[in-house]
Formats: sequence, C-alpha cells, structure tokens
Amino acid sequence: MKQGLKFQCLGAGLEVGRSSFLLDSGDKLLLDDGIKLGTEKTEFPLKPASNLDAVIISHAHLDHSGNLPSLFSNNHSMAFMTPATLEISKLLWFDSLKIAGLEGFDSGYSKEDVSKLERFTFQIGYKNHVQVAQNTALEFYDAGHISGSALTKLYLPSGKTLLYTGDFNAAETRLYHKADLKCGKIDYLIMESTYGDRNHPPRLQTEKAFAESVIETLDNGGHALVSAFAVGRSQELIDVLEERKLNVPVYLDGMGQKAARIMLDYPSLLKNPKFLKKALLKARWVKNEAMRSKALKEPSVIVTTSGMLQGGPVLYYLKKLYNDERSRLFLTGFQVEGTPGRTLLDTGRIEVDRELLQVRMKVEKYDFSAHSDHDCLLHTVEKLSPEKIVLVHGDAQVVQAFQKELHSKGFEVFAPRTGEELVL
Repeated sequence: MKQGLKFQCLGAGLEVGRSSFLLDSGDKLLLDDGIKLGTEKTEFPLKPASNLDAVIISHAHLDHSGNLPSLFSNNHSMAFMTPATLEISKLLWFDSLKIAGLEGFDSGYSKEDVSKLERFTFQIGYKNHVQVAQNTALEFYDAGHISGSALTKLYLPSGKTLLYTGDFNAAETRLYHKADLKCGKIDYLIMESTYGDRNHPPRLQTEKAFAESVIETLDNGGHALVSAFAVGRSQELIDVLEERKLNVPVYLDGMGQKAARIMLDYPSLLKNPKFLKKALLKARWVKNEAMRSKALKEPSVIVTTSGMLQGGPVLYYLKKLYNDERSRLFLTGFQVEGTPGRTLLDTGRIEVDRELLQVRMKVEKYDFSAHSDHDCLLHTVEKLSPEKIVLVHGDAQVVQAFQKELHSKGFEVFAPRTGEELVL
C-alpha cells in the first residue's frame, strides 16, 4: 500500500526566515534549509529526524540555503539546485564564514563542508525531468525571484504532483521575467505568502518615485545612500539609475559586485542582459577605503549592502552621514522584524559599532520587492487550482488572513507553525 504524504514544517511556519520543510512519501525530501538572521542571534530550522534521500534548494538567499553546509557536515544525500543557485549560494556561504571569523562565532560549518556539499550537488536547469529519489522525480521552473530561483515540481510515488514555490514573483520586474506557472497539473501547493495581505505599487511608479527622490537629494547637496540586497536588488537599482542618466557618479559597493559577475555569467536568466551589463560597467566599483572616502567628498549615489542594515559597507557610510539632513537613506527591500533596518524604520535609531545613533538624515522605504504580492498569489492559486495548499514564509497575521480568504473561495488551506506536522 502506498504511503500518504507527510509534511513537517521545520522553519518559516507563520514567520519569515529559516525556510525548511520535510516531505515524507516513503522518499524523504528536504525543501530548503535556511537561517533567520536577527539582531541578537541567528535562528536555525529544526533538524530533520530521519535520514534524507534528497535536499532541494529553491534559490540562494540565506533564509533558504544558509543552513545547508551545516547539514552536509554529517549528511550524505544529494542536493539539487540550479547552476546559478549553486554559484550564488557559495558566494553567500563563504561570506558568512568570513563574517563568523571576524566576529568570533561558530558558523556551524567549514570551507571543507562547502566543498563536500558542492561534490554532492546535482545541478539542474529549468524544465529537465530528473529522478531525485527512488520513487520521486523533479522539474524546476523559473520562479522570477532572483537568478537561478526555481519553482520545484515533484512527481510523487502516489502519482500526485506537488509544487513548492520557494520565493517567487508572478509579475515581471526590470531584471527578470515573471514566474513560469505553465507547469501542468498540481495537486499540492506549498506557497510563500510574504505579501498575502497587500499589493505592491506599480513597479514603474516605484522606480520613478525612487529616481526623483535620489535626484532631489543630489540637488540639495546631499548623498543618496541606497541600501540593497547583494543579489538582484543592487543590480536592479544600478539599472534603474542608468536609465535616468544622472550627471553624478553612481558607486557600487559590497558583495553586490561579486553577485553581479555571477549574474552576468548567466545572461539567459536575465530579461535584458546587455543593458544591465552596460549599467554595471558604467558604475564605479568601490575597491578600497580611499574610494569610499572619495564617494563622500562629491555628490554621489552609493548602492551598497546590506539590505536590512545587518552589516556590510552601508554601516560605514551611515555612520558618516546619519547626522546630515541633506542626505537620504533609501531602504529598498523587506525589513524583517528584529533586523536593524526594521528597528530604524520603527524608532529612528540604529546601533552601529555599539553606538546608538539618532538618525537625522531622511530615511525612505521603497517597495522593490521580488516577491509575489496578494493579487499574484491569488492568481497563482486560481491558475493552478490545487487540491490542498500549505502557506509558509509569512508573518502570522498575514498568513492567517490569506488562509481565511482562500478558505472563503473553497480551497483547503493549511498554515502550520514551525514544528507542526501535517498529513496531506
């Protein structure tokens, strides 16, 4: 007799961060293995209790991939991901190791673990049907989130199909095509719900408002400090600014430089790789402290990591500019509760190098999200029309409100907490 499908939420249940989900259909598969970076501590997913047949990574962001090297320090299953996801993940894993060394804490893995993981990784392109366990097959589809991000379609031993979205965007952005939802019949849907209660403003309107505020800042004699995620967001904003043809230098600092090189190595994943390459080549890539000082001595735009102010060069610039009312800080992504970026938005203060700064420069937040908004999520559910839905990766009140809405439309919907098990 065929076994039913068991689902265990090991992370990202009624929360954003540390995505990790265990599927047991006889074959035991782990979907993502991420971490949750907080101000005080890093949170990890629960450990799967059993040996795994395969680990599948949807995309490279640390809240989906960050715990994988630790898992592989004593795990011998195969990992499956796209080639771009592996390259970007390695960049982020090695950066985490570097930070751990500088700050004197244990990352939970070593360079040797990353090398081992790479040897045990099977790289798969989109729309390739691959057997990942004895009775389970996989196909990846473009998720439209970042380079290499994938919707994971599983063909289960029961004959049913399951789609795990990871983070996905069912709307086009400047850099990426929208998620490829032409993935056939889906029986079970595990879907992120970060923005299950609201819509994003029109993208072109956001780009225009952002660019106009940058120009206004420069006209007032200030600096435009743009805090951005290293992968995708930094490059998108460089692209937006290039289109406006500013008559001041645009600097790119931080890990966004290395991420840009990887993204350009996979041009087929980008919507307009030629324009992005042109924009990136025109930007001034900050190589040292002297260039940072120079950027602050002339009217300029500085696009730099990290996106939630958790570290990176943005803190160097912020400490120099926080008291300058002519300058502006632009936050361009989701600010997870408990992160310095969220704290700054809520209180007007931020701690840098153990000093609490009352920020006088203007702080503006722009919604350049790479996630599906409410209408895109609803469209996805209605298009795929699954038998059962599991909502993950969203703040509790958001997930529960969206669950209630989907229930009212006749869908069977679960919203498990971290640690909870379901039988689908």
